[in-house]
Amino acid sequence: MNKLYLSSQSPRRQELLAQLGLTFKTINAPIEETALPKETPESFVLRMAIEKSLAGFNKIPGKKIWVIGSDTIVLIDDKCLGKPNNKVDAFRMLRLLSGRKHHVLTSVAVVNNGAVFSALNKTEVTFKEINDNDIESYWLTKEPQDKAGGYAIQGIGAKFIKEIKGSYSGVMGIALFELSGLLKESGYH
Repeated sequence: MNKLYLSSQSPRRQELLAQLGLTFKTINAPIEETALPKETPESFVLRMAIEKSLAGFNKIPGKKIWVIGSDTIVLIDDKCLGKPNNKVDAFRMLRLLSGRKHHVLTSVAVVNNGAVFSALNKTEVTFKEINDNDIESYWLTKEPQDKAGGYAIQGIGAKFIKEIKGSYSGVMGIALFELSGLLKESGYH
């Protein structure tokens, strides 16, 4: 029987996999998430997904194993916004996103028997104008603290989103369309 693993402890990613009706286990296989000099955002986010899936794969013995890794970054003005370090950082990010379009880059990788299958999704998100009171209230919910760009599309942060062009699930943490294709391509289905 094929065994599927998610190399992530993210509840959002687990929820998305369950949405596809997949039976899986999670594995904790942290990696160093640092961009290489002159690495493009697209290359960085794709490399992170591949490294996460390989790290998970290397922790599990046996055959007929598929391991999923994913990574998400917010890109605005050619700058990557990861998870905010603190309140000041979250305010900086949300002010930058206010009233503007940005892109969410989400990569997904599947490793099976040492072979790597990967894909990248790019989604455009437009924020409404938000002020410091909006940001303060949002910060107090604790939702922005561990989210790329300081917001969660599936949570309270949805109230800031005026428009989305692309993958909702990608902004949330795993682009399900791309993942489904990779699972088929890698022989899981």
